[in-house]
Amino acid sequence: MNEVALLAKLLFSEAYKRNIEGAVKDATAIAHVVKNRMAKRNQTLEQTIYEPFQFSGVGSSEWQKIENQKLTQQEENIYKKFLQVSYGVLKGDISDPTGGANYFFNPKLANPSWAKKMKKSYKTEGHNYYIE
Repeated sequence: MNEVALLAKLLFSEAYKRNIEGAVKDATAIAHVVKNRMAKRNQTLEQTIYEPFQFSGVGSSEWQKIENQKLTQQEENIYKKFLQVSYGVLKGDISDPTGGANYFFNPKLANPSWAKKMKKSYKTEGHNYYIE
């Protein structure tokens, strides 16, 4: 799988549940978190995404839908948007709305202790973004 498709699969697994506008906004921010981590840790995209306990979407049911090519038409449309976001972020054509964030979480699902030690830099309807 190429880098654009791998990143889009992660975005689908992390940001799919929101309306399309919200999903694209979250996907853009999440893609930049991944890119920022890659740079900070001097890792490849694959190393960053598959690093243990980093992205809860890896291996999830949404991840498996992409893996098994079992998308509804609506999901296929959203995934295509995420491919565009992935390409734009990786190429450098889409600016970073997070201000350099390298962590994020959904405040409706989690309240990680690490967030207290970091600077909150951005917020969407689905996630809060932090700089280490």
